[in-house]
Parts: sequence; structure tokens; C-alpha cells
Amino acid sequence: METNSTMYKDDRMVYYQFVHNVLDFSSQYGKEHSRSYTVSNIRGGITNFPRYGDFLESCVMRTYGPWWQECNYLDQNIKQKIQQPLFISQDFIEVEFELKCFINSVAIYENFNPGSIVAIYAFDFDSDKWVKLWSIFEQMINPSNSNALKRTIPRKESRKFMPNLMRKDIFSNLLRIEMEHSQMEYYSELDAIELIGATYDIFHNKKVARNLKAIGDDFFKKCSIETSFLNENIEDETRIEIKEISKDINIIELPDELLDKIISFLDLKTVFSLRSTCIKFYNLCNDKDIYKNLNIKPFWNCVNDKFLETLSKITDEILILDLSWTKFKQSIIFEKFLKNSCCQLTFLKMECCSYLDSKMLEIICDNCKFLTHLDIASCLNITSEEKPAFASISKLKNLEHLKLYRTKVDQNSMFKIIESCQNLKYLNIGSCFQLNDFDSIMSCISENLKQIESLDLWRSYSLTNLGLKRIASKCKNLKELDLGWCKNVTSYEWLRILLENCKDLRKLFLTSHKITDNEILLIAKHGKKLEQLDFLGSPFISTENIELTLRSCPNLKLLDISFCSNVDFEKILLISQFFSNCSIKRSYQGE
Repeated sequence: METNSTMYKDDRMVYYQFVHNVLDFSSQYGKEHSRSYTVSNIRGGITNFPRYGDFLESCVMRTYGPWWQECNYLDQNIKQKIQQPLFISQDFIEVEFELKCFINSVAIYENFNPGSIVAIYAFDFDSDKWVKLWSIFEQMINPSNSNALKRTIPRKESRKFMPNLMRKDIFSNLLRIEMEHSQMEYYSELDAIELIGATYDIFHNKKVARNLKAIGDDFFKKCSIETSFLNENIEDETRIEIKEISKDINIIELPDELLDKIISFLDLKTVFSLRSTCIKFYNLCNDKDIYKNLNIKPFWNCVNDKFLETLSKITDEILILDLSWTKFKQSIIFEKFLKNSCCQLTFLKMECCSYLDSKMLEIICDNCKFLTHLDIASCLNITSEEKPAFASISKLKNLEHLKLYRTKVDQNSMFKIIESCQNLKYLNIGSCFQLNDFDSIMSCISENLKQIESLDLWRSYSLTNLGLKRIASKCKNLKELDLGWCKNVTSYEWLRILLENCKDLRKLFLTSHKITDNEILLIAKHGKKLEQLDFLGSPFISTENIELTLRSCPNLKLLDISFCSNVDFEKILLISQFFSNCSIKRSYQGE
């Protein structure tokens, strides 16, 4: 048996490979270029498995549970005229292995809160597209999105997840793992991903051998064939009756209203296929109302430039559009689509779209003047090297919701956006590592966005007490504030100002702030409407004051007290029965 750090093969010439490189991902808990809770930890072999627990060396996504969607009241679900496909994925990672092989199986090593994996894809080099190998829907008797969301979550123990793959004829070294976290009680963690297969199609050879055997068996059976199956006893009168009542009905003869209703039960991919069947359906499926609200994200692996080109000819009235995760290749076609079909857009999501570059962002901002929602999270090909591309967002005067999570937005562009887009109510600039003076940005927000209701400042390392005081003093409509891992915030005078001024505060994340009982008393006194609190990593707070918080904040739905070493969690569990509406979280550190 030959082995190395990420790959070995057995005596049957079957290779067992671990991840060699991470190509893309949608989010991560850790910071860029770190080794703690980042997607890059999925590289290499097994580190902690089968140990169960919360490990720094694990691959961890950004969110878990339903709380992020519940509290982000400005996030908008796209209601289409047609049916949503079977799709619930929220996050993904794309990984590369050293050796291409015919994929026989995939093993995913889950070492904390297993059960978030919902789909596995492989890139098929022959067809030049991603092909689904497995999804959560394949194992369901009655597949539906609602049933998938209600799936049974595995026990809280480490798990080697090896689903039965639908296809074993794909020759590849690229995998994509998709996850859904809303049903998870806490963060899910992955230790490793293993790809198992041979460089030649040994499994196909076995299939051929089985088919040859079956042909031979069938030949010998036919030597003694019987005719009893011909059913000679059926009466002639019965044949006539059947013939009379089995008149064919041509579906295109149905009224248009009924056909429209039938089309409404189809998803986008099926509607596009139906267009090509006849003139009747071509006209019905070209109804512009079908395409006003479109969620294309579920079809990320099957839509191409031709689809976009066709869509641009069908409609010029798209209002709501989600293109997240799509992989269009020809910028000229995308540009034409924007100009032809998207001038009326009010809502645009393009998370993790590698083809979205500086030029395309400028075209969006020039053509989509009515945008109120713009989400370009994790679009890393927009840069400010030649000119500040992000500054073009300042042209969108109607913006209310802007998500720039994990982008390369620069400081000057951020100032222009804040000064020009004064209707902003939701702003996510978490993990924007090129913003190097968050205090100045907070000062700009406090002067221009006094109506701001939600701020996500996750991992804003340059933020200090000074910037937070400005926000707390002037932005009195704040309902959500995520300050997770803002490590330069030390004094909590700003917290007193915030709680006294922002009477409608619902979400407050103070992850890794090492707050004390003095701050807990402030929260218990003023945070009556709080629904989500995160105190993770605060070793100085006491059990008694956590109990006081629970009693003083009756609307609490989420309370994270992980790594609060001074809190007696067993006692908290005992009293938690009196606060059944609140989900109290504590991480488990593996030993």
C-alpha cells in the first residue's frame, strides 16, 4: 500500500484521497488567513476524528439555526409565480484532490453537530458542468423542501458520513459539498473529506460483466418461452368498452387559464423545457409575469450563458432576482442581460459569483437605478486596484439593504456609499479586511445613517470604543448589532449609551468580548426587547447574572454562553425549563 499525507491506494488500485486544495466557499466562522475555524482546515487528512467536540482545527461555516433569518427582518424571501425546486442549501465549499478518478464514494468526517450536509456534487470534465452525486431528497419517500427542513438530525457524536451516490461514472477530482444549517442546534464542524475511486472504471467493467451474464441467462430462458401472458380470455365486448372510453385528450386544447395554473406548479428549469415543445406552450411560457421574481440560485449548476441570453429576450421586467452561486462565463452576455432585462430591478442577490468583477458592478449600478436590496457577499473579484469600483454603489440612492460581507471594499468607497445612500437600514460589512479604520466609518454612519436599523460588524478588528460611542449616541433606531470578535473594544461605556438610547434593540452579539457582570446588569436593566444575545468567551460573568438576564429579557430566543467558564451550566440547564422559549447554547470542547 502506497501512502502520503493526503492520498493512498490499496492493492486493488483504488485510491483514497483527502482534500488537496480549497477552491471556493460561501462563508466561514474564522478570519481570513487564519487556522482557527476556517474552511482551509478541511485540507489534508483526519485531525481529530473520531473525537467529538469543538476544535479550532475544524472547518466551520458562519451561521447555524434559524435565528439569523428570523432576526434579519429585512432579508426577503423570493415569492415566484412558479414552483420552487427541491433545494435548501445555504452554504458550500468546493475542494480539489490531487488525482482524477472514477468516483465510487465520498466520506465526510463530521466531528461536531453532524447533519448539515444536504448535497454533494462533482465536476464532470466531459460535460463541463457540475453533476449531482447525492442530495438529501434522494432518500426521502415524499421529497419536499419542508420535509427536508424537518429531517432527522443525527445524534451528537462524531460521524463518518458516506451516502450512496446516484452516479459512479464521473471521472473527476473536484467536489462540492452543500450544507443547510437552520435545523442545527449549534455550529457544525467538519474534520476531513475523503474521495474514493479508481483511475480506471473498475465499477463499469463489473457492470459490463453482469450485463453479459444477464444476456446469457435471458437467452436460455427464451428457449422454453411460454405464451400464457397473452391473456387470451379477455372478452371482445370488454375490448370495445375500453376502446370507447379511452379517448385521448390533447392538453393544448385546455383553456389558457387552466394551463397557466398547471405551469405555476412547474419550476423554472421545467418551464424553460416546456417552451420548446410547441407554439402554444412557447407563448404561455413567455409570459413576462412568470419572470418578474426569479430565484436562479437552485439551478446554479445547470444554467449557462445560453439560458441568460434567452431570458434577456423573454423579459425586460425582472423586479426581484437571485443569481447567487451561478457560474456564467461570458461577460458580454451578462452585460446584455443586465441592460435588457434588469432596468426595473429592486432586489439583487449575487453571493459568491466569481464572474462579478469591477466592470460588471459598475454596469449594475448604472443600469439598476431602482435597487433597494443589493447582496454581493463573498464576491472577491471586485477590486479597487485600478479605480474604486465599489464607489459606484453610491449611485444607488434608493438602497435600503446592502450586504458586503467578505468583499474587498475599500475605505474611500465605503465613505461615498454611506454619504450617498442615506436610506440604508441594513448594512453588513463583516470580515471586510481592507477596511482599516472602522472608527471613521462609524463616525460617517452616525452622521449620515441615523435611521440605520441593522449593523453587522463581525470581525471588524480596527473598531474601538470611540466608534461605538458615536453609533450608540446617534443611531437610535438600531435593532441588530453584531460585534462578534471586534477585539479592540474594551471599555463598555458605549454599551450603557447604546442600551439607553436604542429602546428597540433585538439582537446584540458580543462574541469574545470578555464582558463582566457590570455589563450584564446593564443589559438586564435596559434590554427588555432583546431576542438574541451572544456572550461567547466571557469568563468573568456569573451564573446568577445569567439567570437575571433570562428573567429580565422575556423575549429572548437565543443565548450563547459558550466558553463562559465561570457559569455553572448545569444550574442554568435546571432553570432553563422556566424559559422554554429561549435556546441556551454552550459549546463542547473535545478532549
